[in-house]
Amino acid sequence: MSLRVSAAVLLAVLVGTTVAGCVAAGPRDGFLTLSGSDATEPPTCTVAAPVSVETLDGTDLQSCLPLGQELVFPDGYREMLGETSGSSASAPGAGFVYNWVSVGRWGLVAARASDDCSDVQEWGHPEALRRVHEAFGADWACDDATASAR
Repeated sequence: MSLRVSAAVLLAVLVGTTVAGCVAAGPRDGFLTLSGSDATEPPTCTVAAPVSVETLDGTDLQSCLPLGQELVFPDGYREMLGETSGSSASAPGAGFVYNWVSVGRWGLVAARASDDCSDVQEWGHPEALRRVHEAFGADWACDDATASAR
């Protein structure tokens, strides 16, 4: 084998190893990455009304995002969503942390976690929840709960 061919093979192996290492770091890296049509969010809801988190469940895509509206949790806690998509966590001191995050075309997901993370409830399209778990881990709703308990 010539020196040029050996150098080319070595370079290809190094590049391949580096790329594979970068791809392997994707899940649970703390970044929710959406591309193409997955990044296109539904339009903002035009009817201003409180939105129950239970309505986020289901296999149908959400027709609109309730930005700028109140998100209502089963225990009565209400969180005013911002005017733009993103995420938020609130710890009102009642022993629970409330989270929400927008997940592109998959809509909004919400969660409620107790301070010790023994009680976690999540709402949202199954694909949205899968992507949130892939990016932040299955215990994403507990991250702020366990920090507030310390």
